Amino acid sequence: MIAGLAKKSGVDVESILTYQRLGLLPKPRRRQGNSGDVAYHREHLERLTFIWRAQKLGFSLDAIGEMLGLAGGLTTCADVYRIAKRHLAEVRARARPDEIRRLESALVPLLDASPRSGLANDSPIIVMLSRSP
Repeated sequence: MIAGLAKKSGVDVESILTYQRLGLLPKPRRRQGNSGDVAYHREHLERLTFIWRAQKLGFSLDAIGEMLGLAGGLTTCADVYRIAKRHLAEVRARARPDEIRRLESALVPLLDASPRSGLANDSPIIVMLSRSP
């Protein structure tokens, strides 16, 4: 149920529904049987955690969708690296020094650890931001 996902993730129900409408979060699967209840799984929690943490780092929903490969095609570690690097440059150009330091302390180690090859799911940026706190 969506309330359970909201409780586990700390993200409110309305945001979860918004992410689903935007295609950032897959719709839940229907359980087999007479009830037809919807079921959220670990993948939903990981995706939701990623979205929430990426937003906390200032990524736009469009950039998050890019990192998730929602525009079609295969997203690679190099794609995620490029998107994160672009975001860091944008923040450095417009943000206050304390915001820049906060973002750099979170994002630069992930950029440095990025192999820039392989699938996006293997990207340290995706992996670290998807883990539950």
